[in-house]
Amino acid sequence: MMRLETPFVVDRDLIIVEALLTGPRCTATGRFVLDSGAVFTTITPDLADTIGYSARDGIRRTRVHTAIGAENGYLLRVDTFSVLGVTMPSFPLQVFDLGHDGFDGLIGMNFLSELNFEVRPDERRILVEKLAR
Repeated sequence: MMRLETPFVVDRDLIIVEALLTGPRCTATGRFVLDSGAVFTTITPDLADTIGYSARDGIRRTRVHTAIGAENGYLLRVDTFSVLGVTMPSFPLQVFDLGHDGFDGLIGMNFLSELNFEVRPDERRILVEKLAR
């Protein structure tokens, strides 16, 4: 199995990597936080809009429970989602206003559970192997 390597930066103690998303309008890059505590990979409404999606394209509505309460979002499938050297076609993402400047989304467990991954903080890199399923 091939092992992939991705560098990351640290911003406010968050691990940040660059992701590439393709939608009906265009392909765009975004800054994503590696978040193994998030169930779904999430993007901001602004990024969804940039690549050509809106709430009308949603598969279903979602509800996100945060420290300050419950917020509404929606789930949609983007044409492709690429991060950590792995590309997923027709990938489901949650769209939700994260309320933070400086990053465009979270890489959640619906993506990470498809991988064996190792974070090496001192080396500022993530090693990944895609699971054969």
